[in-house]
Amino acid sequence: MRRVMKKLGLIFAALLLIVSSLPLLSMQDVKAADSTDTTIKIGTTQSVASLPFYVAQDKKYFQAHNVTVELQQFKTPAELNDAIKAGTVNGAVTDLVNFTQIAKKNKSWKVAGTLTGYNGLVANKKFKNVKKLKGKKIAVNKQDGSKYYLQQLLKKNNMKLKDVKIKNVEQQATRVKQLKSKKVDAAVVADPFITNAKKNGAKVINKQKANAKNGDVIAFSSDIYSKRVTDLNNIFNSYDDAAKELTKNGLTPADLLLLQIGATRKSAAAMNEMEIKFGNSKRVKSSDFDKAAIYAKKQKLIKTRPSLNSVMVKVDKVKK
Repeated sequence: MRRVMKKLGLIFAALLLIVSSLPLLSMQDVKAADSTDTTIKIGTTQSVASLPFYVAQDKKYFQAHNVTVELQQFKTPAELNDAIKAGTVNGAVTDLVNFTQIAKKNKSWKVAGTLTGYNGLVANKKFKNVKKLKGKKIAVNKQDGSKYYLQQLLKKNNMKLKDVKIKNVEQQATRVKQLKSKKVDAAVVADPFITNAKKNGAKVINKQKANAKNGDVIAFSSDIYSKRVTDLNNIFNSYDDAAKELTKNGLTPADLLLLQIGATRKSAAAMNEMEIKFGNSKRVKSSDFDKAAIYAKKQKLIKTRPSLNSVMVKVDKVKK
């Protein structure tokens, strides 16, 4: 009897071992599936330059063009750049100034096309124009194109960066908060934060024209542009479909998507009245890149100035 019980006990123990190993086998299967993941992960910023990608996701344009895309949002260029360095994204929405730094630290990354986006200068209401900001404190992010835009704007008004006090504030939302609390006199931000600030009572001193090429771009790592050319072209097909949708129907259908990229409910409602022409992605112009690269070098963001040819990938879908 004891022998029978002992055998039954061994059989029961063996069954428990088999059952307990099933979850482990399942996890191994999941890991194997992850290793063949075909998802292209694009890091986005909080700006209208990223909006068409969220529309493409919402309207299933990526799916229609047979490409799988995951969007990951970052609030600062530093966070985005860290993700690029860590290899957690293989595409990035950024601007030319920040891209020069990405290219410096990640040799396999190249810029692929332009995006529709714009910066603006918002200030406390007592400041009527740019010249009134002489000697005043202006919040920017020194790492991206916001300070570059400010430099260009000051130059148009016969001023230089040394004529104002620059405060480095990485997050756009924080710049808007500091403007409202009067910790700064003005701030450079992109929409939806331009409109956020306006709804807080700030004055929009200047805003770039959305239909101009203002330096917003998308870049990719070599595993995408060299090995997945069809998928890369289909990302731009999806972007162009979304850009056409936004231009035709305005921002009203994208109301909830504006909240996703940082708009308050009040500013999202206000932006519904805006008409922005989202153009198809184009190749970056040498003159635009060279100016941004010269600025980045002078600001000591990079040591050597790259040529556009060395850091640009030509995509069939993206024309001049």
